[in-house]
Amino acid sequence: MSKAGRHNEIARRHSNRRGERQFSFATKRIAELKRLFAARYGSQLPDDDAGRDDAFVMANHLAHGPDAGRRISLWLGLAAPWMPSDEAEALIARVLRKPLRWRADTMAKRLNLMAAERQRLGITTIGAVDVDKAERLAKRKERAKLRQQQRRRDAGATTRADYEAQSLSRTKPWEALGMSRRTWYRLGKPGGTSPCAA
Repeated sequence: MSKAGRHNEIARRHSNRRGERQFSFATKRIAELKRLFAARYGSQLPDDDAGRDDAFVMANHLAHGPDAGRRISLWLGLAAPWMPSDEAEALIARVLRKPLRWRADTMAKRLNLMAAERQRLGITTIGAVDVDKAERLAKRKERAKLRQQQRRRDAGATTRADYEAQSLSRTKPWEALGMSRRTWYRLGKPGGTSPCAA
């Protein structure tokens, strides 16, 4: 093992000792699939082609973790108890031979996941068939911008509209004194804000 590899392994062990949990995309995707299936079907997948395809999708995700065969078998027993044991064994063997991975938008098409359902269930690792990746990114940026504006308002910052309404360019105090803007500044802003430090 290289020096960098040893350092990474030591850092990983220390982070685990401190109780820090590392983010796992696969674990999050599995949790979101469970939430989606529960919302669509309840506690069990339907005994039809859609249920079998969803079982195949979940089995592929479970196959990337430790003790994959047992985990898939246990999950199938709970989510698809109607599946005959020989069919379940064939599915597990097929998936373990070559587990598949899907990108967010490909997974969305396979599951026919719409943006409204995605948002309602709090799904973030799967795309939406009616909103592409670029649109989702633009919406995410817009939400982040609104959150930042709210944080600034909560901290006491004025909005752009309020700032501009009170700006000298709008109020034009030099006109009330019958002089030009340049003269008003040269005289030290008489009758307006305090004179600038020279």
